[in-house]
Parts: sequence; C-alpha cells; structure tokens
Amino acid sequence: MPYEWETDASHPAEYHNVEVQGGREFILRLTTGSDVFLALQQFARDHDIRFAKIHAAFMGGLQPARFLVWAPDTRDPDNWHNEEPRTLHNLSMILAMSGIIHPRPVQGGGEEPFPAIHFVTGGAWDAPTVGGHLVEGSIVKGVLEIFITEITGIDVIYPEAEVIDPLAAQFPENWYEETD
Repeated sequence: MPYEWETDASHPAEYHNVEVQGGREFILRLTTGSDVFLALQQFARDHDIRFAKIHAAFMGGLQPARFLVWAPDTRDPDNWHNEEPRTLHNLSMILAMSGIIHPRPVQGGGEEPFPAIHFVTGGAWDAPTVGGHLVEGSIVKGVLEIFITEITGIDVIYPEAEVIDPLAAQFPENWYEETD
C-alpha cells in the first residue's frame, strides 16, 4: 500500500507539505577543473549536511556539461520518469541552478549525501540552451559560485513498496517527515 504522498492527486488543489527550518548558510566557490556534483557531495560530507537547498548560482561556466534529460521510454510508455544521459561539450554559461542535497542509500547500508541538481545552461557560442539533472562529469570553466542553505527539522521517508537499489540508475521517489 503506497503512502498518501505517492498517489495521484484526488483533486487539482491537493498538496503535501512538511515544515522545515533553515540552518547554516554557505556560498561555495568552484573554479576551473572542479566537478560540480562531486564538489557539492564532498562539501555536504565535510560539513555534516544531510539536507540543504541549492538555490542560486552565478558567474558559472561548464565544459563539458553532463546531464540527464527526460526522454520517452520506448520500452515502457508508462515510464514517465525515464532519463537519458547527454553531454554538451561546448563551453556554456550557467543560466539557472537549483536543487536539494539529501541522503541516498548506499550498498551495504547507510547513506551518503546526494546533490539533486537542476540546471539550465547555454548562452555561449554554438551552445544551445539546455537543462536537466546535472550529473558527475560537469566541469567548471572559470568560476561558479553557489548559494547553499542547510535544511533542518526533517528526515527522509523511503517508499515501502520498492526495493531501494543504490546501484541502479533510477532511485525511487521519496518524501520527508518533520522531526522537531
């Protein structure tokens, strides 16, 4: 039996919410050669951050930009959350970035911080405007500064109906519960 937050809305105005508190505030500066995903993951480890919002970026370029985009699943048309990897090799400028750092299960038990980063990039010579889920291998060119706000007062709830395979390409959707 799925949790209520896993089911389709029963009416157009339905929503689910969890009240959170803001914690520490950070500005991260990444320079040429930094991998955005790996640097944010290491930052979360170094500062014992389980949850944080990634809510702004400025002064950033990527070369290459590696990301996942939503794409039709030709094997299973009901799989609306299928994502396919893409790489933009041309130098591009970060136009927008947001997301969340939250825990993900790891093989053998436990968890690790996982930066779920949404981004839009483009605006450079011969670089289309594209976006998706930024993944490991997106390398900073120049300087990228990112605002991070720690989130406290919540914990993760994993779906009971699914087996969580931390090595799978797709992770199950999760939700949060208030702890304070």
